[in-house]
Amino acid sequence: MWFDLLVTGVIFLFHTAGLFCAFRAILISRSSPAAIGWVITLVLFPYVTIPLFAIFGGSQFKGYKLASHPDSSDLKPVLEKARAALEPYASDLTEKYRDSARLSEKLNQLPVTAGNDVQLLIDGEETFDAIGRAIDAAKEYLIVQFFIVRDDELGRDIKARLLAAAKRGVKIYMLIDQVGSHRLPKSYRRELMDAGVEFDVFVTNRERGRRFRINFRNHRKLVIADGRIGFVGGLNIGDEYMGRDPHFGPWRDTFIQLEGPIVIALQIPFVEDWYFIRKKVLDLPWVVHPVDGKMAASVVPGAPASVWNTCPAAYFEVIRSARKRLWLASPYFVPDSALRAAIAHAALRGVDVRLMLPQNPDHILPWLSSFTFYPAMREAGVKIYRYQPGFMHQKVLLADDDLSIVGSINLDYRSFVLNFELSVMVASRAFANRVEKMLEDDFARCKEDDLYALENRGLLFHLKCRSAALLSPTQ
Repeated sequence: MWFDLLVTGVIFLFHTAGLFCAFRAILISRSSPAAIGWVITLVLFPYVTIPLFAIFGGSQFKGYKLASHPDSSDLKPVLEKARAALEPYASDLTEKYRDSARLSEKLNQLPVTAGNDVQLLIDGEETFDAIGRAIDAAKEYLIVQFFIVRDDELGRDIKARLLAAAKRGVKIYMLIDQVGSHRLPKSYRRELMDAGVEFDVFVTNRERGRRFRINFRNHRKLVIADGRIGFVGGLNIGDEYMGRDPHFGPWRDTFIQLEGPIVIALQIPFVEDWYFIRKKVLDLPWVVHPVDGKMAASVVPGAPASVWNTCPAAYFEVIRSARKRLWLASPYFVPDSALRAAIAHAALRGVDVRLMLPQNPDHILPWLSSFTFYPAMREAGVKIYRYQPGFMHQKVLLADDDLSIVGSINLDYRSFVLNFELSVMVASRAFANRVEKMLEDDFARCKEDDLYALENRGLLFHLKCRSAALLSPTQ
């Protein structure tokens, strides 16, 4: 009898909790289909769905302070210092992309700046040679932030350089993501901390009441040396990113090296991340080091901490403004309806839209999900290419002949909604020419997909793809 009462009580509690979570889903879901899906499953299958909702139900990251937010009293003085330093270099993009620049500045309060020099760094060897030289030459401070850091050959080389920099008195701030770097041994971190490096981990569920908030990631990759030189891109610190992993083979990726006022703007997203973790405002120099550069550039920091995110806002406006060409490279293509429509509309109005994806997956779910979007892309006239040798991981956009975006932002729901990301928009024909040449070389190593062939794949394959697409917020 007591057992029956206990079971009845547990069932009652689960269904009551399911109803409560269903009401919560109605209030916080970003779209009606998402709300309907959560409500149905929470009411009918609360035993399984309640834990999933606790982890994956939220799409806005509470408790994180953006410097541009009116309530960020602690960070506002830092933003004002950065804006004061950047004001003499404030510029604009061309008329065609002016809306994108205005949106970005409205959301993050950082202006487009002129007088920058931006260099392409293709693949791991070129990237980490440049980063290594910058670390070795640093005299005052270093900012080092990566999603993944491994204790392997590359990881130990970077560690040795950081230890040498700390020994000569350089102040070092290092931040990694808890999920991405979960395999990094504590000894790696301890050795750096013992040498004086301020090392911390970006943990999303540290705050009380948010213990299940583990679906968010800090996916940024950033290195800054003395405020003079910065690096942003898609590579992490690990041997596979150097092409040393036999499973992946050659690893195709892109970073950029930046000099000029844009480097100071890049410090703001890191200061925000650091404040969230340490509850301490980082005391950095806010001094521009001018260079003989002629490129206009703008920071594109994605952050799920507010209703309006800079990342999708900037991307949508650039895609909308493209008139001749839109070339996109990303390891993942799991767009929400807005991004899907923006890309399709560009192709429908006659823009040469090409999408480069890897032939083989590193994560099976987003790879399978991408096939579900083939029919819509096919009907719009989008061309999809699969990169053949090794694994393609770069995140690059080229619009027409004069605008490029390079950084950590993928073309998927996670990057646009859930991740903390960081890319840079560059308005320069000279730089766009370099990106064009790089992507032409990459397309030459691709095979264009037959978007009609998908229809002939078996029912089981279609079911796998559709099932994977339903899980897009978790990928």
